Amino acid sequence: MGQLRARRHRPARPSHLSPLPTEEERLGDPRLAYHAHLKLVSHQGYDEVLLAAFRAVTVNGDRREGILARVLDGMSGTGKSLLLRAIGRTVQRDIEDRTGGGLGTQSPVVHILAPADTDSKINWVWEIVCFLGLNPEPLNENDLLRWRSYPDLTAPVNYVLENALTRLLLVDDIQRVQPHQLAPVLHYFDYLRNRLGITTIFCGTGASDIVYEARAIADRHQVVVQRHLTRRGRGAGQQDTSPEEQGHSLLPITWLDPIPFSPQNKETWLQVQAGHEKHLSLHNLSKHALIEHREYLHNRTGGYFLALSQLICQAATLAILTGTENITRAELDAIHIGRGH
Repeated sequence: MGQLRARRHRPARPSHLSPLPTEEERLGDPRLAYHAHLKLVSHQGYDEVLLAAFRAVTVNGDRREGILARVLDGMSGTGKSLLLRAIGRTVQRDIEDRTGGGLGTQSPVVHILAPADTDSKINWVWEIVCFLGLNPEPLNENDLLRWRSYPDLTAPVNYVLENALTRLLLVDDIQRVQPHQLAPVLHYFDYLRNRLGITTIFCGTGASDIVYEARAIADRHQVVVQRHLTRRGRGAGQQDTSPEEQGHSLLPITWLDPIPFSPQNKETWLQVQAGHEKHLSLHNLSKHALIEHREYLHNRTGGYFLALSQLICQAATLAILTGTENITRAELDAIHIGRGH
């Protein structure tokens, strides 16, 4: 049921290395699929975000007031979406463990992408409908457009979410919408929070500004602030903080930055390289193959997790296809990732 669960069944790492494939067998090597999706490497920054999100979901499941939406923001390529899905898998795995793994029709985590505004009729609930598998199979394009334009699908969605024990809603790629497109659905997300205890996490580059501006539109922040100041007998110029600062302070924002590598801060970058090495499945992989090129890798990627992952995954794929079964400067230099090359 849904995208998140499907993504959990990514190709598993081979329990042991099979015999070295012949040249004819390389294109069918199952390790090619495995190296296309290396696991998210744990390190302090990511672990702190995972813990904070897990803690919020745990608390919010048994309360209906004061539940705050969370925001993952940062430069493109820092690993926000990877981390968002890791949060979802962590929450889902915990609920599965506590329920004995027999979820059946339950869906504790719902993961949607911000709708693409192809027809100027953004329907956020439809994205949840598709995740839950409630949408009928369209027979043609007209069917798809007609079903997407249904004005109200909230009743069946609410029923399924409640019975599916949903506790977390992940909204990714929020940068593809404008604040005025997000604003109309925020009160529905509030309803899910207050009625069902569902925590929402928004993710995307510039997500904090988009969510704040959408909330300001939905809740008429400017009007409320001005009336508050009038009641206190103060002018707009006498505010202690601006409305923007007040609004942003209500959002639990997690900022993801490129991973640093400097004489003062090398530990995290080395930890990430060691983690990737551990997950590689190559016959002739040299000891510390990635750590050996730690400075080179940082110069090539700038510390951006997406660029690093692409570089390592493509180098591992090249090593299998050429039969070298190792990652050296030759493999790394042959990969073009559009950064530092």
